[in-house]
Amino acid sequence: MKLTVLVDNNTFIDQYYLGEPAVSYYIEDEEIRLIFDTGYSDIFISNAKLLNIDLEKLTHIALSHGHNDHTRGLMYLKDKCDLSQV
Repeated sequence: MKLTVLVDNNTFIDQYYLGEPAVSYYIEDEEIRLIFDTGYSDIFISNAKLLNIDLEKLTHIALSHGHNDHTRGLMYLKDKCDLSQV
């Protein structure tokens, strides 16, 4: 299994990923391509692109709970990707 942080509160010097007070993780395990939480904005989509992660290939979405800092990014994801099979 491979876990990639797409969004959290931290950013690193000389790595130009965006951060916000929210979380989003991308998890790969064999054929599973899962996004766990979607953050607050579309930042997770921008960071995924910088990390060469193709969100069009998602197989699953999991949301930890209903707070906006974990779920609001879903509205941006639905505009970017066809989620009918996820």
